[in-house]
Amino acid sequence: MVMQTSQQVEPQKPNGTVDQDRYYQRVLITGLRRSGKTSCKEVVFNGTLPKDTFFVPRTQELIKTKFESIVPLELWDSPGKEDISEEETLRLLREVNAVVFVIDINDHWFNAIAQFSDMLAAATEIGADHLVFHVFIHKMETLANEHKMTKFNDIQRRINDEIEDQNIQNTNLARTLTFHPTSVYDHSIYEAFSNVVMHLIPQDTLGQYENLLNSLHLSCSARYAFLFDSRACLRVSANQETHELPTFSLSVEYLKLLTAMANVVGSGLRQEEVDQSYSCQLVLSESTIVYWQITRNLCLILGISSQNWRDLRGTIEYNVLIYRESLLQVLALIDEHRRVASV
Repeated sequence: MVMQTSQQVEPQKPNGTVDQDRYYQRVLITGLRRSGKTSCKEVVFNGTLPKDTFFVPRTQELIKTKFESIVPLELWDSPGKEDISEEETLRLLREVNAVVFVIDINDHWFNAIAQFSDMLAAATEIGADHLVFHVFIHKMETLANEHKMTKFNDIQRRINDEIEDQNIQNTNLARTLTFHPTSVYDHSIYEAFSNVVMHLIPQDTLGQYENLLNSLHLSCSARYAFLFDSRACLRVSANQETHELPTFSLSVEYLKLLTAMANVVGSGLRQEEVDQSYSCQLVLSESTIVYWQITRNLCLILGISSQNWRDLRGTIEYNVLIYRESLLQVLALIDEHRRVASV
């Protein structure tokens, strides 16, 4: 199997080219100082090991980083400030498509909650209904299991109270607000950023991805099916019956293992090989996890009973081939629309 080995984030283009990249979805990652904003970004989008996040330098200024994915992203990593001006807040909110606000679950929450509620109120004031806000309640690994959800729910309740105090609870921004318990030491950070990316995909496009995956899931009698961004281990789509985190966690762990193995042997998906589909499998006691490289940055993972995989492998691989061709057609149409829109 040949895999892409690099997990480096795409370099930022020189100033003056932003207007030519209007199809990039800008994600503002913000919060108070030392809340873990940069560590979240580095672990997911740059392949940094969690243990190495202690050496990530403090963010001193706004850093913009492009990441090529099924949804082209521009990540805006902002320095932690408690005294951010209203003018600066409004400028940022007008220019981005999503906001990730990171709160350290061990910190004093009041300043962070106040800053977040002010930011949400500012977005409401300028009519930025296109924005989707995500709150990452971070560093969950530092708490005992019996205290994690208690503190998580407490922060969520306090934020909702602040939103009601500002009388913006019935706005679209407040209704679409989502909360995520996160840690760089488990798969929750990938689950959270997966939700951020999926919210940036237009609903009709996301529906096409899900319909294709649902059809494949049924035709293969699979237990679960995921379409992943293979560089960042982000879920792009899942069959509608897949709601359990353990299946997602297992798939992410397998994908990270394959990436690590590819890095060790120095293999990579070469440009001339992109039109081919590579696969490998992990056989467990009663189930088999099967991986297919669909494009340079996308992969498919199916969980199938080992008996079905042994008996129906040819049929399953044929169904995957049909799925891949259909998905590539959808992606080609999306790329064409982006090119037209960027002219």
